[in-house]
Amino acid sequence: VFIMSYAFTSNDVFAQDVPPIKTTNVPHFKLAPAPEIPEELSSSFFFENRERLREILPDSSMVVLFSAPIRKRTNDIDYPFHQDPDFFYFTGVNEDNAMLVMFKTPMRINEKWYREILFIENDNMIKQVWNGPVLGSDQAKDISGVASVLSNTEFKPMEFNWNEIDKVYSNKNLFIELDDVKHPGDLASMVNHFKLKTERAGKSILVNEGEDLYAQLRQHKSSKELEMMQRAIDITGDAHVNVMKMVEPGMTEYQLQAILEYTFHYNGSRAAFPSIVASGDNGAIMHYTENDDILIPGDLVILDIGAQYEGYAADITRTIPVSGVFSEEQKQVYQVVLDAQTVAIRYATKGYKFWTPHEEAYRTIGKGLISLGIITEWGDIGKYFMHGTSHYLGLDVHDAGVYSSLQPGEVITVEPGIYIPKGSPCDEKWWGIFVRIEDDILITDAPAKVLSGRSPRKISEIEALMSNESALTE
Repeated sequence: VFIMSYAFTSNDVFAQDVPPIKTTNVPHFKLAPAPEIPEELSSSFFFENRERLREILPDSSMVVLFSAPIRKRTNDIDYPFHQDPDFFYFTGVNEDNAMLVMFKTPMRINEKWYREILFIENDNMIKQVWNGPVLGSDQAKDISGVASVLSNTEFKPMEFNWNEIDKVYSNKNLFIELDDVKHPGDLASMVNHFKLKTERAGKSILVNEGEDLYAQLRQHKSSKELEMMQRAIDITGDAHVNVMKMVEPGMTEYQLQAILEYTFHYNGSRAAFPSIVASGDNGAIMHYTENDDILIPGDLVILDIGAQYEGYAADITRTIPVSGVFSEEQKQVYQVVLDAQTVAIRYATKGYKFWTPHEEAYRTIGKGLISLGIITEWGDIGKYFMHGTSHYLGLDVHDAGVYSSLQPGEVITVEPGIYIPKGSPCDEKWWGIFVRIEDDILITDAPAKVLSGRSPRKISEIEALMSNESALTE
């Protein structure tokens, strides 16, 4: 979007009687101390990821990964670019119209030997004018550790020795549809040329099988990845704390969203997914993102948010009382959810099945609902707890993984909930209570480690924090 400049004169009607802008007493809020900034991921990290992939590839195979496409929002405005997690994991390159080709063993192409080739966009001057500079081959080499970096237009004439290849793995961006017919090296062009090459060679492209290979590697987080994730998680925790210090009845959900995402950006991150700020009856909608209602005294508000730092996501949920104090019924339901989460975290331990934390949370919530008289039959638990308890976390909010037994180095969420809409078949005093508590958990050789303890989750801690002076000051 660009704005046409206009020089106002004293005769302009638009320039007359304009009140001065107030520059004093502008509200601001006291931020929590910023978490420590880790070093960025180095080229050795991406190089090692490719080497680990190469180790598990079958003989006579190759991998072809495509960057994420540009997604159009409207007319000539695009959505903010978000790189494909697999492509980023193996290259570190955060640009569109890019492609990685890897071979299990080196291949001779046009009198040169290659183990891997990174194709990127070079010298697109029009694009640079509008969107800024592109990486260029030298910078791409420094980031990725790939020795051979070529222009994306060089892929079309390149001929591989297909007699040496039995298996060809790719990723889901193989199904890209948007094509700029004027651009011979855009993502769609590379995808189409790749399909033509493999078709002529009589080779099948293995997408799902490839995704399983990448997931097998990505579900285990290195120490450097955990540093990036901890930064994202700490920023998210600070965002929760800032809102708890500021929320008051009469504010809007979008004002809370603004505080949350201000904290993200202030600390060098962005939102990993659309922030969920669901007050009152909106808490019944799992992925509510309209965030446009007014906060009503006595209601609860679910804050399901996550910062993203250097590509890595957090995902933490807190449920807080709009008025600063839980009602007795809200406390009882909240405590059941917290107890269920505590039990589930206990089972987020090496060797247990991925689904064991959910099974234990489900059982605990069932007992709690029966104890409170909200249900009488075990089969009715699903009316009030209708989602899974855990998912992998990493470059994606719902990250890649093989969902087998839990192993050290994996990060999962634990997020049980109870949702009681108006009209539910229980005493009316429970209607309108919606509670979800979610934390990010590292599987270790010992008991699970809660990475997201920066924001409080106990009732007494939340009420104590909310009773302090508002973080909004003049």
